[in-house]
Amino acid sequence: MIETREAKIPSNEEAEQKVIATCIDAGDSTHYDSISQILDSDDFYVHKNKILFDCIKKISSDERPLNETSMMEQLKTVNGVDEIGGATGLMYVMDNITTPLDFLYCANTIAEKSNLRKIIRICRLARERAESESIESSDISLQIQSDLEERSKYNSEELCLSSASDELDAEIEAKLRGECLLDVITTNIGRLDDMLGSGGIASGEVVTVAAPTSCGKSALALNIALSASYRQKKGVGIFSLEMPKKQLTKRMAQTLSGINYTTIDATEDGQQRAVLFKEFTSKLSDLPIFTSHHVKSSDDLASQARKMVKNFGVKLLVIDYLQLIPFDSKRMSKTEGISNISHRIKQLALELDVGIILLAQVNREGAKRDTGLSLYDLKDSGDIENDADVVVLIYPSQGDFESSKSRDHKGDYTEMVYKIAKNREGERDIGSLFRFYHCIGRFE
Repeated sequence: MIETREAKIPSNEEAEQKVIATCIDAGDSTHYDSISQILDSDDFYVHKNKILFDCIKKISSDERPLNETSMMEQLKTVNGVDEIGGATGLMYVMDNITTPLDFLYCANTIAEKSNLRKIIRICRLARERAESESIESSDISLQIQSDLEERSKYNSEELCLSSASDELDAEIEAKLRGECLLDVITTNIGRLDDMLGSGGIASGEVVTVAAPTSCGKSALALNIALSASYRQKKGVGIFSLEMPKKQLTKRMAQTLSGINYTTIDATEDGQQRAVLFKEFTSKLSDLPIFTSHHVKSSDDLASQARKMVKNFGVKLLVIDYLQLIPFDSKRMSKTEGISNISHRIKQLALELDVGIILLAQVNREGAKRDTGLSLYDLKDSGDIENDADVVVLIYPSQGDFESSKSRDHKGDYTEMVYKIAKNREGERDIGSLFRFYHCIGRFE
């Protein structure tokens, strides 16, 4: 007969008591404040310790003296005196005061045990869902990831500025040597990099590109993506929610080769163009570009983005486009849905430490206006502007696409105005002109 071992629940009562005792012994919120980003009362396993930590939290937030007397008074207000064993129970806990170094170690231990318990709960629930066979495996996997990230913890090192200061020092030294260590994706298009505060798209930044329909916002994003992967050897992830993989590849091959796909035919010239075009499609297949063409929600997008970053070292994400990302329309309005997605994308840029190009629509009034666009023309939500680090608005120089067309020795192009309407790290309300060679999707 096989004996079943009783499952052990991760916990450490001694660590919990040490943290509570040392917080109270401080006399004020000093020790509590140092761990408030690491722990909450729900992280404590022993019920009476949860109650005590909640009292510490309340006294600290009220800026009252923190000692045995204030703890007993606070316990009375929540009917918790008997729960912790009265004054004797509190004194028993207070016998566990420890050193500052051990205090921090104990706090991290409690957080770790709490996370392990949470993983157990999530896995149990996932198993129940899987055994029911009523939910798709992909949805169960997505829910597991979402649950695991719901309460992310910060440690004391992440709260300290020392690591960022070290990075800035190294950056300054590199500048003095005439080198550049900035973690940016350069666009290599016209004067755009000079106008961006970081000299390109920096890690953690969201650059929102908005334009009327058919004005090349997707093409601009692909130009930057190709430059990042082809010239700078950076990994790029593209969420193309309008174009399938084949169409996206064709567009990038046109831009890279300078050959319009429609000019490939059975003629001798057409066959020569075909050979050259195929050379560039082969080069494309070797580039670190990874694409997705379907997302179920902003959480699904985040999950896929994490995999791209973790598995392929992606440093730039392109999202084409914001208004195509699904949201729960039964629970929220379109404005609320777009706002939530916009917030999620900004959090994603910071979390993954990548640059994001987010394409967005403009409203009808802005699209029809001959005098150009403004931030107020971003469609559906003002939070799109708030969440973006940079907003680039693009529109035809003569008010409409046809009137703005011209030609030079490279071929037909459309003269496009670009305006940097928001620029968190640089000057705003500046801009210049692009030449958009629309037949090959190339910006210069």
